Amino acid sequence: MYGTISYVCDYFKMVFQTSVTASILIGLILIIRKLTKGKLGIRFQYALWFVIILRLLIPKLPQSMFSVFNIISTMSKSVFLLVSTKETTFGNIFGYSGNKISAIYNQDDVLASISSINFSKSKVTTFDLSVITLLALIWFLGILVICIYLLVVNIRLKNKIKSHPEFCTEEALIILECCKKQMKIKRNVILIKTQEIKSPALLGHFKPIILLPKNILEVVPINKLKYVFFHELSHLKRKDMIMNWAISILRVIHWFNPIVQYGLKKMTEDMEICCDSLALSYTNDEDVKEYGLTIINLIDHFSKSVTLLGTTSIVNNKSEVRRRIVMIKLFNKKAYKFSALAIVLLMILGAAALTDAKVLAFGKSKVVNVDKIDFPFVNDPQIVGKWKSVDFVEKTEDFKVDSTNFKGDLFVKELNFTSDGKVPKTVFTWTKDHILDPADNTDSRYEIKDIAGSTYMFFEWKSGDYTIKGLKPQYYVLKKISSTPSLTSNISGKEVKIKIDKIDYPFVNDSEVIGKWQSIDFIEKIENFMPKVKLWKGDLYLDNLTFKENGIIDNKDLTWTKNLVINAQLKTATKYTVKEIDGSKYMFFEWKSGDYTERGATPWYYVLKQVK
Repeated sequence: MYGTISYVCDYFKMVFQTSVTASILIGLILIIRKLTKGKLGIRFQYALWFVIILRLLIPKLPQSMFSVFNIISTMSKSVFLLVSTKETTFGNIFGYSGNKISAIYNQDDVLASISSINFSKSKVTTFDLSVITLLALIWFLGILVICIYLLVVNIRLKNKIKSHPEFCTEEALIILECCKKQMKIKRNVILIKTQEIKSPALLGHFKPIILLPKNILEVVPINKLKYVFFHELSHLKRKDMIMNWAISILRVIHWFNPIVQYGLKKMTEDMEICCDSLALSYTNDEDVKEYGLTIINLIDHFSKSVTLLGTTSIVNNKSEVRRRIVMIKLFNKKAYKFSALAIVLLMILGAAALTDAKVLAFGKSKVVNVDKIDFPFVNDPQIVGKWKSVDFVEKTEDFKVDSTNFKGDLFVKELNFTSDGKVPKTVFTWTKDHILDPADNTDSRYEIKDIAGSTYMFFEWKSGDYTIKGLKPQYYVLKKISSTPSLTSNISGKEVKIKIDKIDYPFVNDSEVIGKWQSIDFIEKIENFMPKVKLWKGDLYLDNLTFKENGIIDNKDLTWTKNLVINAQLKTATKYTVKEIDGSKYMFFEWKSGDYTERGATPWYYVLKQVK
């Protein structure tokens, strides 16, 4: 049950991501259509929708600098700077949350998530996960209800249609054969007249059936049935039934998104106009008016869409009649063909829309600035203590005690510096004149000044704008609150004491653990582990661990003794358990991140498999 719900959540995240990106592209296509005003031809307008279909069908696409989502990413970053960043949104600021991401990359990952419309891969809170699970279950339930309804309705209708005899009017069959011959269609096409449909329609691709309403000859004279046949055979020739199935399936999957529903509806309308154009290409010029009058006559009498899945109907709704008649009136046989400009524009749009943004993700970014950070520790009594952020300025001289330059919420709330070069609750270390970030390889200078009877620190802020874009850093202004650093974390207005484990254990050898262990999963409880099923669908932050003799681990921050892995910097002692399952050895490694040390959460487990 747990695994099933996990899969539903994962698929929902994937569907939601593709649904949002497709919505953006639908807006772009509607803008292009508005600007071009039909100058590029109906086939080009229809072909644009295939970009949406491919985007919805292929959730993961290659990254490219030419992707339209790079522009959206840039816009998102600009908007982000204007929006206040709440501490609860990102977990504890500067903390090790789930995947041990620093504050700088927390922000950049969020921006990357906006540009690629992706979900965070780390467990933020139980509440967040429960909301996602609830939404996923509602989405899945909606699909089940819609599928059951469509299945029942279509089976009932198809059974009724099969019971009807073929349309045996000899003249109608002769007209149909003439239309097939003119369009070079050799397949057998059955005619059935039935009261179960409200509009002429084509059913099936491999065994095509043209369905005609029971009173069709009362509306369309038999000599004008050729226009109906030309239209429905055009659907067959263009293989529109297959596309209709794809559209129907996507409508069910993305039932929650009105923008996608609207886009797919417009695609269906363009499909009908393309069929009008193809049908008219097989008629004489003087037949264009008669074809248009036949369409108007059908729309007047048959305005309700056919409910059969995978069916193409000559009439869908009255809302499209004006556009269809205008397109028929302006029909030009040459306009049905692609122009060179249309082909070039379609290729450019495909390259821009069918690729993802070149995301600058943690560990994969093109880093512009890398600072020297291997400074020896030199004490500075002035910096030791608790500092509270009061402003964020471009230059140190911009700071005024009686006014604030930065109007939003400050991302950095406070910093605490201990006399041993540590900055609790962050990834930072410090030495005299330097605040160092080993995760991002940045060396931030700080300057301490006494102003108006208080002590202020100007902390050079080197975020992704500095490391990736090469921009000049700005400054956090922090006011000294106390000469004693705080070892508590402020969460929702409450002071929560940081958890510190006993770490002074003597070394005890454990030959079973010696060697390399590769991460394969991340689970909430040991009993959830299934060797052949990966429950964690995101990237695993912890790639591997190599245990060596005498308590050494290839990760310099860690040491080990029997049953424990010690992190002296975070002051955590994490248990490991080795089990043999199906002939392979697995280690269940307790993961104590900021969720454990600062928020009191129960640790999850990395599952590592022994590498032979």
